[in-house]
Amino acid sequence: MGISIHYRGRLDDVGQLGILCEELADIAGAMGWESVRLDDDWEQPVNARLRGTPSGAHIDGNLGLKGISITGAGAESLSFFFDREGNLRCPVSMVLILEGTLDPEDAWVSVKTQFASPEVHVWVVGLLKYLKKRYISDLQVSDEGEYWETGDIRILRDKMDFINRKIEQIAGGLSSSRFGDVSGLSAEEIASRIEQFLRDTLEGNQG
Repeated sequence: MGISIHYRGRLDDVGQLGILCEELADIAGAMGWESVRLDDDWEQPVNARLRGTPSGAHIDGNLGLKGISITGAGAESLSFFFDREGNLRCPVSMVLILEGTLDPEDAWVSVKTQFASPEVHVWVVGLLKYLKKRYISDLQVSDEGEYWETGDIRILRDKMDFINRKIEQIAGGLSSSRFGDVSGLSAEEIASRIEQFLRDTLEGNQG
């Protein structure tokens, strides 16, 4: 749950990837953000796989991606990783493409800004507009805050505030005594109570 920006596209010139990464690293430094490089070997077979471990999921093998991600100010990592053809890819979607469960044409990169400020969301949109003009002329952006499409920060603020209120309501409801004593309930019964609570919350908001 939360406002996210989704984007996809292809580098106009793969030879400019190094310059793009340097620019983004400089921008991240100027903003006080962190940056991380990814530099897989494009000449090696792409064979990455997702592996489950007791500590969580990990990606093994060669993703075949090069690029940079930048992170800061409460937003998720904003990643610009590219395959050898210059297509924007995120590591997880790359694994799904390799497994055959995701069509490459349906692959988007996403960044959630819900827990950052509206100003950070505006800044991310500004950066994407710059990259579209300079490096990725076919860049497509789907902005759940509608700022990319409208340039209206009031719409963005309203959407972010609305979702923040819903998150607070749901968190408050889940931590309250509304569910009663759940010690004797099965996981399925607890899930049913949660589902009913969420349904009542959403229906109440619509009314």
